[in-house]
Amino acid sequence: MIPPNLAFAARSLWKDKSFSVAAFVTLALCIAANTALFSVVHSVLLKPLPVPESDRLVYLYNSYPGAGAERGGSGVPDYFDRVKGLTALESLALYDTRNRSTGESGRPERVRAMEVTPSFFRVARVNAELGRTFAEEEGELGREDKVLLSHAYWRERFAGDPGVVGRQLRLDGRPFTIIGIMPASFQFLETEARIWTPLAFTAEEKSDASRHNNSWNSIGRLGSGAALGQAQAQVNTLNAADLDRFPALKPILLNAGFNTKIVPLKDDLVRTVKGRIYLLWGGTLLVLLIGCVNVINLALVRSRVRLRDLATRLALGAGRGAIATQVLSESFMLTLASGVFGLLLGWGSLRLLAGLDLAQVPRGAEIRFDTVSIAFTMGLAVVLGLVVGAFPLANAFSLNVSSVFHEGGRTGTGGRGPRLLRRGLVVTQVAVAFLLLIGTGLLLASFRQILAIDPGFDPQHVLTASVRLPAARYAGDKELRGFTEEALRRLRGVAGVTAAGATSAIPLGDNHSDSVILAEGYQMQPGESVLSPDRIEAAPGYFESMRIPLVQGRYFDDRDTADSLHVIIVDARLARRFWGAQNPVGRRMFRPENATTDLVATNEKTNFLTVVGVVGEVKQDGLVMAKAPVGAYYLPLAQETIRSMTFTVRTPGDPLVLATPLRTTIAVLDPELPVFSVKTMEQVTDESLVTRRWPMLLSMGFGVVALLLSALGIYGVLAYLVTQRTKEIGIRMAVGGTPRTIFDLVVKEGLALLAVGLLAGGAGLLILRRALEAQLYGVRPSDPGVMAVAAVVLGVVALVACVIPARRATRINPVLALNRE
Repeated sequence: MIPPNLAFAARSLWKDKSFSVAAFVTLALCIAANTALFSVVHSVLLKPLPVPESDRLVYLYNSYPGAGAERGGSGVPDYFDRVKGLTALESLALYDTRNRSTGESGRPERVRAMEVTPSFFRVARVNAELGRTFAEEEGELGREDKVLLSHAYWRERFAGDPGVVGRQLRLDGRPFTIIGIMPASFQFLETEARIWTPLAFTAEEKSDASRHNNSWNSIGRLGSGAALGQAQAQVNTLNAADLDRFPALKPILLNAGFNTKIVPLKDDLVRTVKGRIYLLWGGTLLVLLIGCVNVINLALVRSRVRLRDLATRLALGAGRGAIATQVLSESFMLTLASGVFGLLLGWGSLRLLAGLDLAQVPRGAEIRFDTVSIAFTMGLAVVLGLVVGAFPLANAFSLNVSSVFHEGGRTGTGGRGPRLLRRGLVVTQVAVAFLLLIGTGLLLASFRQILAIDPGFDPQHVLTASVRLPAARYAGDKELRGFTEEALRRLRGVAGVTAAGATSAIPLGDNHSDSVILAEGYQMQPGESVLSPDRIEAAPGYFESMRIPLVQGRYFDDRDTADSLHVIIVDARLARRFWGAQNPVGRRMFRPENATTDLVATNEKTNFLTVVGVVGEVKQDGLVMAKAPVGAYYLPLAQETIRSMTFTVRTPGDPLVLATPLRTTIAVLDPELPVFSVKTMEQVTDESLVTRRWPMLLSMGFGVVALLLSALGIYGVLAYLVTQRTKEIGIRMAVGGTPRTIFDLVVKEGLALLAVGLLAGGAGLLILRRALEAQLYGVRPSDPGVMAVAAVVLGVVALVACVIPARRATRINPVLALNRE
């Protein structure tokens, strides 16, 4: 049976449908936006990683800020040193991700794989669901032919057969023994990982000669009672000891700012999006504030209208507690109903957000609508019930029966205090809406600035496709060169192809590396750091297919073979650094052979590279660089063979038309080789902008909602003002006032609220300046153009909101108004 209070509250809300519907829709929309964004915030930023005690996990990386390599990864010698020397860590592991091939001839399949040290699963504290994880000895050469399957891959490939443990799986043409199946819940670091194989290192990789060859990711788990600072101090001590062991190298590394960072793993994973997501959530909270203010204003108007009714009930003996209970019952019924509907809308909104490529966001694949989201939404509805009901509740407790009958009977204006409160709430709405519109304008202007950046190449009409050549079929440099040259020869013969090349890393991707390079004869100044520019391997035709401009010299061509003069192409930035305004073509460069010796020294064994060309600067890391660029250099694939490569093919028409011919060409050469990541360069460019595009689009949505809600707020207050001042307006018209003066009176009141709100919003911008600045590119938070447009848009909408009640005021009949009680 429904309690009497709730039944009465339902009847009361049903009776006042205009208020109930307006408040319900406003709150439901605002709650839905907050529910969807909270789900993102919780899944990406707040929720622990999907392994036990994930707050103890850390990420370790070497940093060389002076050389332009802020995040250098970790090296194999570092790993073995730290396993012994970092007693603050109970376990430490290296890992990397790569693509591997499996499947039968003619039906190759690409699987995403992780290569991990056997300690990886101890760090994660996760055991196999079936079988076991890697034993320590399986991290040794000759014993690493073991594989673990993800739960999803096990079901997909082997139909969940438990007897698969112990069978063979061919990877890259080699047999691996399946030793275990991981739990379905294990989606750690690489959500697309289908298999795991053990890492095994050669004696050379473990030697000092491989120091600062930072090719791996490193994670660790803090021991019981150990703190992050303790681990950091220990790694600093290890680094200092290593520097002292190599005196020739020490000043160079110190000038490069060499250090090792140990940071919480969860924070490191989301470092690139954390600020943007919190800023967006702040936007949804501001939208909620505007909506809440709107509903409070409506509730205040409603409570003033109901004062005579409440006063009558008090005069007839009803207690204030009973009236307060009634007011809160109505408030909670309204907000909880809005919460339930907002929950459904939020769930739908989250599904729509998935269309903005949120899977590309760090931890984006983990975004879920779960019980925490439900609890947040209903908790928010309860809080809103208290807030929305607080003001009518205050009216109920401060109600003076005789004053209400006396004041209401004379004027019906509702008193000066309530009028000021309602005006203050509208000013708050305008200020917050102004802030949101400025934020939206700034993000839009910033995005336009980013789109205007010259990437250094022409992304139109280019198709890219990647392969990885397995060692089982391509054992040495001769086989690798042979495949690459033949594949490019055949691709250039495909109808519609105007240029074709191959590279180790396409621009705007995430698979590039950097490496120290030096110029022969260059004199380093005291305190100057070596450089670690982007290093890219490229085949003839790559620059032409990407239309990377040639500044001086020539591109790679058929002259650059394995047996010819070793050559290099540098970009304009690197050329300026080493040779200034001089012509670099014909000069020589070299890469340090041993990381434990003097890097700048050369001898008769130094492998010099002759500069044959200078090309324009290309945005390798992204249109907005994550680090200050120091340049790039390119090495010919004939002289620097690689196993993982991406083909780049240019055509005058739609590049996707070439997808099938490209796959067919590779399949003819090697039926067991899967082709993956087949994308146009325009798609690659779009994907690189995901983390900036979706915040901008959401911000635009928030701005529109804020604009409409603030307009409704202004309209509501002025409409109520006209209703309450009907008698006054009638008197003005009776003594000679014209419709124009009445119109101006109402409009001026609204514009005054707008002006104060704009000033308050401008002041609020100063508070949020630093938070906005960190998310912008090429535009200042106080950009006058953006602020002016936001003010004009808000002003126009507010003016429309003022005009409607003002026109209504001009139609008041003076006779009827004067006879109104």
